[in-house]
Amino acid sequence: MNSQDIFKNALIYERKIRDLYLSAVDTIDDDRGKSIFKALADDEQSHIDFLEHGLDLLAQEREIDIESLKSDISPVVDDGIEQMKDRIPEQMLGDVKRVLNAALGLEIETSRFYKKACENSQGPIREMLEKFYEIEQRHVEVVQVQLDYATGSGYWFNFMEKDMED
Repeated sequence: MNSQDIFKNALIYERKIRDLYLSAVDTIDDDRGKSIFKALADDEQSHIDFLEHGLDLLAQEREIDIESLKSDISPVVDDGIEQMKDRIPEQMLGDVKRVLNAALGLEIETSRFYKKACENSQGPIREMLEKFYEIEQRHVEVVQVQLDYATGSGYWFNFMEKDMED
């Protein structure tokens, strides 16, 4: 697969997850959830913009500026997670859990795509794909944390909060 094919496939993944987050903004009634999903949708849109611009540059055989690939979700999402410590109303939890489960699946799928693409690339394209992989891994972590909290699984950042056996 050449670089343009990788970018075109990446666009499919990024659009799919962005669209899920945008639909969540319309579906979820909780403002905290809306702000987190909006931040994630905006971040995915920035990936789409980067990839579309990158495709144009590749077509012109010009260099892609990897430094312009950014992910700014951390502050907004971290604030949203902190606010989620206040209990989400029970009637909203079902929608939140469904969206988070779907989002986690798509983020994992997207992350796997970037990992495989990294393994099959080299040079500057590989560096850029590695950066995308890191960003998507962060998205997986963020969504997992939210899902753990929403489901009351007792896990926080993939660690058991308290163990009654000890």
